[in-house]
Amino acid sequence: MGRGGGSHGGGGHFGGRSFGGRSGGFGGGFRGGGRGPGGPGFGGPGFGGPPPGGPHRWGGPVFHGGWGWRRPGGGFGCGGCSTVIVILVVILFFFNRFLPVITSDTGSDVQQSRTERTAVTGTVTYADWYLDEMGFIDHDTELTDGLKYFYSQTGIQPYVMLLDYDPSIWINGEWNETAAEEYLAQIYFDTFSDNGHMILAYFACENDSEDMDGTFYIYYGSAAYSIMDNEAETIFWSYFDMNYNNLDLTIGQFIGETFRETADNIMHIENSSGSSLMTAAAVFAVICVAVIIVGIVVAKRSGRRQDSGQE
Repeated sequence: MGRGGGSHGGGGHFGGRSFGGRSGGFGGGFRGGGRGPGGPGFGGPGFGGPPPGGPHRWGGPVFHGGWGWRRPGGGFGCGGCSTVIVILVVILFFFNRFLPVITSDTGSDVQQSRTERTAVTGTVTYADWYLDEMGFIDHDTELTDGLKYFYSQTGIQPYVMLLDYDPSIWINGEWNETAAEEYLAQIYFDTFSDNGHMILAYFACENDSEDMDGTFYIYYGSAAYSIMDNEAETIFWSYFDMNYNNLDLTIGQFIGETFRETADNIMHIENSSGSSLMTAAAVFAVICVAVIIVGIVVAKRSGRRQDSGQE
């Protein structure tokens, strides 16, 4: 790989992670000095944070007994009260039943970024987007579309490397983080002319397969690290975990989708799923207002009927 012009500065940031194979979920822990509490963690400086949480469920309130409101000289009729209660029960059932489906599309088990970020500028675009020594990528657009989208939103150009087994990285069957770090540092220096790039490397273990039992490792320049801070890294690995275990996605798809979803999250880009959630909330608000109005009208009519009967 040829090195372009310009100079480097600020050094690289890096960290690794291994999984137990796509068909078997997590296993085998992590490689390197991770400090995430419980479960697989992150290796290298600047990595950490909690693992992704479980799915969130929307639970509506439970009503016990009856309720009502009575004004002086009138009352809330039984028929009107029943009507409002039925409407409320239907609303609560709808949101309790369907809102989890809507929120699941927004990646509800992945934290939402609270940090404002400004895209990196001045990154020199490298011609290639990935290197596949394993032959895992069948349709490259499944991967490159996500990488290009991430680049367009963050200013960081990702480069994915799926590397064949190398005994100098796996010493006596054990993955060597120092050797992997030195290897990627040299690749970065020889390939890129600035600090706005990010390498996601997969180091295949011996006798590896598309289950991917090896180790993933990230290395990037200091400019890229201004975007990929601790929060962004945690978000990236959360999406990675989720997509890695989705066997409906090809290897190219799950990596590309991880970069796309990460960009939307850390750069605060609204997507269609977020719009669906906002639409559902707006509909809920309108229905609640309608129920209140109906309740007031029913109460007034009931009060007039009672007043007429007393006369």
